Amino acid sequence: MILRRRDQVRLRRLKARDAGPWRALRAEALALHPEAFGETHDPLSGQPLAAFADALEAGLVLGAFDGEDLVGSMALDVTGTQGELRAVYVRPDRRGQGLGRRLLRDLLAEAKRQGVRRLDLSVASTNHPALRFYLAAGFRSAGQPSRALARDGRLLDLIVMTRAL
Repeated sequence: MILRRRDQVRLRRLKARDAGPWRALRAEALALHPEAFGETHDPLSGQPLAAFADALEAGLVLGAFDGEDLVGSMALDVTGTQGELRAVYVRPDRRGQGLGRRLLRDLLAEAKRQGVRRLDLSVASTNHPALRFYLAAGFRSAGQPSRALARDGRLLDLIVMTRAL
């Protein structure tokens, strides 16, 4: 295994030219962890690459690149002064290296620049690594879990978390 220095991973906003790698990363995330995203397919799945490009140009998706390889992403949707964190994923072989924290740090800075005062997210109650990550980042539960996610014929509890900016 080749160890890479942390500073070799670059973070940047994804643009239309990144549609192919982002589509592949989303497909991987949903294939490996559909319960983490509340769906078993991406709403863009089956769409032409141009749809992914349009989505990247219309929204804010940060990507973590190791060389030319997209190894993680995190998206922000903004409505007024409220933001929603979504599409958070770091490849399994890159977890535990601080990429999620770096993506979140940059996303929080951008959210503040856009006037966001509160950031929300949803996470499955069984996704313990994500819950620990979000709690450590200052997110708190915004209420009781709801039985919202279906997985293999059973319902999972979905926890809404929030953080003031």
